[in-house]
Amino acid sequence: METTRRGLFRLLGGGSMLASMAGAANLRTGPGPRLFFGAEELPRLKKLFAEDERFAPLRHELIGRDREAERAFLRGDINFNDQLKNLMRVGSSAEEMAWVYLMTGDDDAADLAIECARTMMKFPLWDFFADEHRRAVGVQRAPSSAISMACAIDWLGDKVADDERAAWLVAIAVRGCEPCYRGLDSIRYPRKNLGWDFNPDSDVYAERKFFPTDLARRAEITQDTNLRAAPAGGLAVGAAVIALYGGPKADLERWLELAVHSLKAFERIYLPDGSYGEGIHYANYTSESILVGVEALRKSGLMPIEVDVDWVGHMQFMLNMSMATAENPYEVVNIGDNGQRRDPEKFQHPNGKPETRTAVPYWVAREFRDGSAQWFAKNLGASHDIWALIFCDDSVSEIAPKSGAQTWFPEVDWVVARTGFTADDLVVSLRSGNGYNHEHADRNSIIVKCFGEQLIVDPLRPPYWFRDPAWILRETAGHSAVLIGGKGQFHNNGVEGTNATRAQARLRDKGEGAGYSYSISDATQAYRIEDYHTRKVIRATVVLFDVPAVIVVDCVSRWNTPAEVEARFFGDNFDGACELAASDSGFTIKRPTAKAEAQLYCREAIEVESALLPIPEERGVKNPFVAVKMKPTMATTLVTVIGLGRPEDAAPKVSFESDASRITVSLRHRGKSAACWIDDQAEVPGIKVQLG
Repeated sequence: METTRRGLFRLLGGGSMLASMAGAANLRTGPGPRLFFGAEELPRLKKLFAEDERFAPLRHELIGRDREAERAFLRGDINFNDQLKNLMRVGSSAEEMAWVYLMTGDDDAADLAIECARTMMKFPLWDFFADEHRRAVGVQRAPSSAISMACAIDWLGDKVADDERAAWLVAIAVRGCEPCYRGLDSIRYPRKNLGWDFNPDSDVYAERKFFPTDLARRAEITQDTNLRAAPAGGLAVGAAVIALYGGPKADLERWLELAVHSLKAFERIYLPDGSYGEGIHYANYTSESILVGVEALRKSGLMPIEVDVDWVGHMQFMLNMSMATAENPYEVVNIGDNGQRRDPEKFQHPNGKPETRTAVPYWVAREFRDGSAQWFAKNLGASHDIWALIFCDDSVSEIAPKSGAQTWFPEVDWVVARTGFTADDLVVSLRSGNGYNHEHADRNSIIVKCFGEQLIVDPLRPPYWFRDPAWILRETAGHSAVLIGGKGQFHNNGVEGTNATRAQARLRDKGEGAGYSYSISDATQAYRIEDYHTRKVIRATVVLFDVPAVIVVDCVSRWNTPAEVEARFFGDNFDGACELAASDSGFTIKRPTAKAEAQLYCREAIEVESALLPIPEERGVKNPFVAVKMKPTMATTLVTVIGLGRPEDAAPKVSFESDASRITVSLRHRGKSAACWIDDQAEVPGIKVQLG
């Protein structure tokens, strides 16, 4: 339900909002921090920061920061028109050094935080987007800068003189809150403006004018994405710090109304079970942006807001999208643009900071006494940041997830079957479902991980720039999926960015039994809007947990013109340690500690070859693939039986029998046996499994 100003007044008890806040004495007062926690919580936070081994890396990184290098940067060739990198660095340092002062009383850290905040004041713009009137629009940098400045104000306390604090509050209002409001208002009412563009007054404009993305619909596209959460959270924090510390309040009412409306808009964006369609990394960014805003409104006393998302279910989404490997214990099922870049530094953000997904689970654990979230934060959430420490509540006992064969069928329709959550465990993903921001043309694609290795993959981190030859990594041709007549599914041409399409797949059937599960996904629509001659494109995956093995069944048919059908299976060769081999009837994908050996069956003749995408070789060699090709046909069924094992294991023994309507697969591997019957039915194949 939309939060109107009148409704907001009712929520706050009627009358003038500011009068309601002051009259009810809801705003936190007294010495010490007031924005995200009060002075009474400082002993607990200081103890965690000083003594808890979980936060030792954070403590060492912040206290050990090269402050002289940071001061040299602030006093050197800093570019005050570079909001993308320079402002982000300065704002982060202001926030982090203010935190060090609050935790340790280090006056030098406070001095550096103040110098950083003063340097932020020299940036005329806190974001690099603008509306049609060339007014600043806050998307990411304005909200993050407002939050950093707010933290500096709250955590430095009396270290900042009253007149300087007042100037900082004005900057938050003018360069943070108002641009965030402007952006959120255009997201709320996208038809009343002519879109956004890069601000000509920012150096980012010059850097990106050769990156011809059309931003005319950006506000509309942003309605259901993480880039709505960031300014919503920033606006909430900005409004709260201004209310607490006496900043300019003339626009506070409308800022707060829109912040609340925008935060609560995500109640319809998350799926009912807590899944989030942009994937795990964007889910974490979205959720953290929301929760930081919510915490500021609550803890400041400004207003008691709830964002009605299934947060416990959201943690199950994060848990089930995890995929630990021997190389990276924090790896994820990287559907869409998710997954950390693997170079130049392992598992590092481009800004050099370590990957972190722990603040949100610690918040969920604290709010809902959720032991599973507590366990995730400690074991699979990677490194801890300041927000994780603030939200951490050690009175919540950890509950480890169950091990053993299990299949997760979320409402987002990204099926994940697994045997557990360790690096050696089996994980098999089948990507069904609808389109979301940061999506790829990847319906019916699969990912397989076992014995510590990613064996069949979704190639990692394709470019955002549609003119880059590696854009093909976003298309079906760059996924472990099917091509028909050389074509894949409908996908964006990239002019408007990496936003969602109308390409869809849906689960048509699923089943589980002792030692197995299967899922059947229909991606016909996604292919048909690209090539209307397509009649049916269905993929079934049968996961045999104990064998272990995966059976992939691809059923393709055409309306009136035959076409070549090709199934691709990509390997992970970022480290140069992946070996692909093709034979007349199968293929092998081998990594240092695991391998996938596949046997193929089709009623038509097939050709199997290993290949690289037609992109620059230095990128193409990182994800070689096996192509299984059939000559032009009106209808075909391809069965790929993939045995998984250690490099020294014997190849699986596979046999096939078939008649006009049924294919029978018999499999023996690693001392286990199984049979699978596949009925070639008109619409959806029938699947039956028996384990021996």
